[in-house]
Amino acid sequence: MSLVYATCASHAPGMTAWSEAAPADQKERLFHGFDTMRASFAASKPDVVLALTSEHWVNFFLDHVGAFCFGRADYYHGPVEPWLKVDKKRIPGDPALANDLLTHCYANGFEPNYSHEMAFDHGTIVPLNFLMPEMNIPVVPIMFNTLAEPRPTAARCLELGKVLRPALEKSGKRIAVIATGGLSHDPGETGHGHIDTDFDNRFISNMRNGDLAALGAYSDAELMAAGAGTMELLAWICLAGIMGEKGADLVAYEAVKPWATGVGIMSYSLAA
Repeated sequence: MSLVYATCASHAPGMTAWSEAAPADQKERLFHGFDTMRASFAASKPDVVLALTSEHWVNFFLDHVGAFCFGRADYYHGPVEPWLKVDKKRIPGDPALANDLLTHCYANGFEPNYSHEMAFDHGTIVPLNFLMPEMNIPVVPIMFNTLAEPRPTAARCLELGKVLRPALEKSGKRIAVIATGGLSHDPGETGHGHIDTDFDNRFISNMRNGDLAALGAYSDAELMAAGAGTMELLAWICLAGIMGEKGADLVAYEAVKPWATGVGIMSYSLAA
């Protein structure tokens, strides 16, 4: 199997930009979770990282928004935010793998956009910084439109994951998959600061149970009710599609008020 590592992780910018604002016990549990994940990531010895991710009006605006965009660049720069307290780095890409995935998708009912230029903001950089701070392993990003209507449905994201799985298995490379975003948060909107722990717990339970029917049934309205940023969980749902009915393990979850986000980390057990 070419999949050697798979995880889901929130990308709240406060985790690096104002980490000291979080209650010490919550921060300790979350950072311990990331330490554990960094060790298992290193032990898996991946050749490349597939990042199921999103951005915040850095690469795309209303003149051109697609459901999914695959990065085909030789390298990426990030973060774009100087206040994130993460050093800007040049991150290698893997255009050959990106092309293989695109070709496979086009042959199997998906025609995603693609780009040879892409910058990373906190949506991609924060989890990568915790898992591979050296940023020295090639990354293939798949950007999900979580911002502008119409967005891809949860069912469509789940199906994309199912379509990607055989292409990933066919690759001779050791592939780590990271899904970023979520959980409940409403950044800069009327509900900013509200964290819907009931929603988060139900969603986490669906991921733990590998309940693909429940994950694929989420509507825009259900996700948006937990905050506009909750749409980022489309990437988690796509990873669930890749993993089939295999359940994810909960590493840590904290409703961190100063970060205005339900912060979660989940992982899948895979043989190296």
